[in-house]
Amino acid sequence: MRLKIFPWLGQQFVSLSWEGSGAGSVEDEIRQLLALYAGRLQTLGLSLDNTVRTRLWCRDMATWEAGALERARVLSGQARSTSSSHIRPERLGASARVGIDLLAMFPPAGGERKQLREYEPHLLTQPNQWVVLRSLTWGGLVFLSGQTDMSTPTLDGQFPIIFEKLGDSLKDAGVAWENVERASFFLHRDETVDRMRGLFRRATGAAIPSTDYTFVDYRQGKRVEIELTARLGGVAS
Repeated sequence: MRLKIFPWLGQQFVSLSWEGSGAGSVEDEIRQLLALYAGRLQTLGLSLDNTVRTRLWCRDMATWEAGALERARVLSGQARSTSSSHIRPERLGASARVGIDLLAMFPPAGGERKQLREYEPHLLTQPNQWVVLRSLTWGGLVFLSGQTDMSTPTLDGQFPIIFEKLGDSLKDAGVAWENVERASFFLHRDETVDRMRGLFRRATGAAIPSTDYTFVDYRQGKRVEIELTARLGGVAS
């Protein structure tokens, strides 16, 4: 298991990353990984309730469907977090069908609890309904789930839709593009960083301190998925 403890944006974080064993079902792999993380977090005085973001890596679509639903089952209640999920076999070992990157935060000095924002709160009452968290606010920071679009086939068509949705989520959380500290891009392997960087720069106009780019494989036609992390602050007029 890969573990890193580090300060960032005025808070302390723990990063955990590992791959499944390939044994049992996909659901078994998810549960085993998250149980492993829970045990390691416990040695630091934390639990899965401290999770602020997860990224799920899958071998194929069938794995993604089962793995994403099981992740939602395990990370429920106060363990709910922002999330993204990707198909990328090269990210996994020979036997693993899934891998999980988990980011947890030590409790902030002020003692406040997580604030969770939903896209469609009414769906939470429906059994077996997987609902992605819109944003999580904690310790003066705002974490947005990965945003994507599959309504059009090209990056040029998808990006304006994604950008507008991200802007709406930032506003819903009480921040603006000027408050964004990191943007993470998960690009289809046929796209280029230069193309993505140019589209984003022209759209936002904001000076974002940190950007990173990861290449992923095909999932339902998406060309990019974008995660944002921001500081709380006033919304620009």
